[in-house]
Amino acid sequence: MRALVISDTHFGAWTGRDILREEFALERLAPRLEGIDELIFLGDLFDFLFGGVEEAVDAADGLLALIAANMAGKRLVFLAGNHDHHLVHRADENRLEAKLAYGSAPPANGAGPSFFQDFLERKLPGVEVEIAYPTYMFGDVLCTHGHYLDPHARLSGSRADRLLTRTLWAIAAGGPEQPTCVEDYESVTTLLTEWLYTAAQMPHGTHAQQNVFRAAQRAGRVANALGAPARGVKRLEAKLRDRGASPGNAGLPSEEHFDAVVSGEAERQAREQPLAGPAWGVPLYPEPTVISRSDASEHALEAFAQVVANLDWDTETDKIVFAHTHQPLADIRASGNSATRYWNTGSWIYEPELGSRQAYARYLRYAWPGTAVLIDTDEQQPQLIEMLADLNPRNGGAGLPPAS
Repeated sequence: MRALVISDTHFGAWTGRDILREEFALERLAPRLEGIDELIFLGDLFDFLFGGVEEAVDAADGLLALIAANMAGKRLVFLAGNHDHHLVHRADENRLEAKLAYGSAPPANGAGPSFFQDFLERKLPGVEVEIAYPTYMFGDVLCTHGHYLDPHARLSGSRADRLLTRTLWAIAAGGPEQPTCVEDYESVTTLLTEWLYTAAQMPHGTHAQQNVFRAAQRAGRVANALGAPARGVKRLEAKLRDRGASPGNAGLPSEEHFDAVVSGEAERQAREQPLAGPAWGVPLYPEPTVISRSDASEHALEAFAQVVANLDWDTETDKIVFAHTHQPLADIRASGNSATRYWNTGSWIYEPELGSRQAYARYLRYAWPGTAVLIDTDEQQPQLIEMLADLNPRNGGAGLPPAS
């Protein structure tokens, strides 16, 4: 039995480029759907936190048509992520309302409300659809989205991040202790995602999100302008880092290439986010997670390993595939745990870090999109598949084709 595991297409998001709505990306994915028994989607298929529901669903038409054409008689398994977590919350509400209306609740036999199951079955005739959450086992491999790692990652961040995490735990989980069960993690997740979901679905909601974010950018630039000497020092330090010859700067993209990427993203931002005023020269989008794409992947892995330990998932298997961080991984072990091995599916959304050439180079290294994980029960371990590796400038590629 063979399964392809993908995630994080973020259809409908205004925070990046959801490339699986484009023909070139669908053409790269299509051959990988041949010869598999299951397609496992580890969440964030849609972006309901930074996009409207109808727009996000419409943007997935091309991918769903590709799946329907290639997987008749096969299975699709869907697990929600944090950006489409509303499907989980909606299911819980459906069960509660049924209990109140009829005196008994339907069995909790899946994460998605019936409308989503019906939607997928309509879009994928002949494909068996299963909705699972928060985990799914294929062979001896445990699959999950991975968004439970966020509070642990925040605890090693700034003082504000630590305070936010402890506050969220106190509100959602009833105390300052770390989450120790799925219900605790779900409480923290729902507290954040439902607020963002509500904001995004309001009339002009995503437009308002963009305005608020740009206002924050503008405020940050004003603050920098007030401290011009310090700003000049930081700019000089960044240039020195970019031009340095240290081993950490190996593969640094040329200034010409970097300028072209910045210009292209600014043009796309102006086209897709037609707000009043000029587009920023260096697009800066809100991070879908607390993990920056240009950060080293060890930080996220250690946070996720804490989740695995807290929920005893490492007693079920020593092979875990997760997603969420948009940073593909292959057969990695967290420090202090030599038994459990991790794979990460990466993402299919293009969201380069453009604060400096060095940050962009780290993005190319850690978070280049177009990846998936193949699980074959006849093989000893999963395999990371990189379908857009030849386009990565780090490998000598020219980058993604211009946005369609």
